[in-house]
Amino acid sequence: MEIHKYPTMTRTQLAQQYQVCLPTFNRMLSMIPDFTYDKNLRTLTPKQVGLIYQHLGEPPD
Repeated sequence: MEIHKYPTMTRTQLAQQYQVCLPTFNRMLSMIPDFTYDKNLRTLTPKQVGLIYQHLGEPPD
């Protein structure tokens, strides 16, 4: 099993990586099963970032 270490990131940073606006990215997050986050917190944990990458795929370069 390959282990990746992901950095903490904001939803805005991830939305920019996926080249979508923040409201669209929030809708994408809502479609990931078992993904929960506090909308008031600014950063996502490395575990949450890894789960996003797992379900949405790696963002384009």
